[in-house]
Amino acid sequence: MKLVYNKTIVFILLLILFFNLLTITFAQDNNHKEKAKEHYLRGNIYYQQGKYKEAQEEFQKALEILSQKQELQQELQAEVVVEKIAPEQRGVAKPPEPTRPQLEYVLGEEDILRISVWQNPDLDQEVIVRPDGKVSFPLIGDVVAVGLTITELDQQITERLKEYIRSPEVSISLKKLGGKKVIVLGEVARPGVYSVTGARTVLEAVGLAGGFTKDAVASSVILIRGGFQSPQAQRLNLTKALVGDTRQNIPLQSEDIIFIPKKFIANINYFLSQVLDPLSKGAYTTRELQRY
Repeated sequence: MKLVYNKTIVFILLLILFFNLLTITFAQDNNHKEKAKEHYLRGNIYYQQGKYKEAQEEFQKALEILSQKQELQQELQAEVVVEKIAPEQRGVAKPPEPTRPQLEYVLGEEDILRISVWQNPDLDQEVIVRPDGKVSFPLIGDVVAVGLTITELDQQITERLKEYIRSPEVSISLKKLGGKKVIVLGEVARPGVYSVTGARTVLEAVGLAGGFTKDAVASSVILIRGGFQSPQAQRLNLTKALVGDTRQNIPLQSEDIIFIPKKFIANINYFLSQVLDPLSKGAYTTRELQRY
């Protein structure tokens, strides 16, 4: 009975806290936001491990931080009301609605791509996405790349090359991510590519991706460092990082790839050899990745 009681209390605290974190944006108080999120993530790990007492303590700490900011919450609720006003009525252009779920990498400025055409080695090129959002390719000139997935850019180039080459087979892969970007994949709420500024850590990158799912094995997170050109994999125990082990929660570098598995990965070098090619093609959800 005591175990069920503790579990029920923790679950209620988890729901309350999750609701608060969804409805409150600490735009004016990042320090409190990060502290609350840290306790929430740590409590979530404890809860998944069946450590309900420890989880309850962490959730309670996060709730106390939230309760200290009632005035800020009221101000932000007023801002939310303003945001609900139609953009046209506020003299602000309405942002474009997303046209597809983010299941593939969307190209951005300064990305470097390798483009090749089968049986046409003279067309093999490394191109950079320019500030105007375009890339240049032999025979067809400029092609818009920003905002497209690698698959979509492949289709565009293939279609335009048909005027010059019979049945062209185009292959495109990422050589380097432009800007300071990291990729967070696996058992997180929102897998994808995230731009990071300032000094950020691996655990903060997981937070940007919505946190761990219930199936995440936080003790066997794989960090791929060095980008696509000179990748090296290492294992991180983010369960230890959640309880203060800073050696596991290391600072991010541009082009880091963070993979949170649903099972322990014994051979990380084999894992690297299996997933690197689909990742370089911009695919987040592939058969290779889903195995882990």
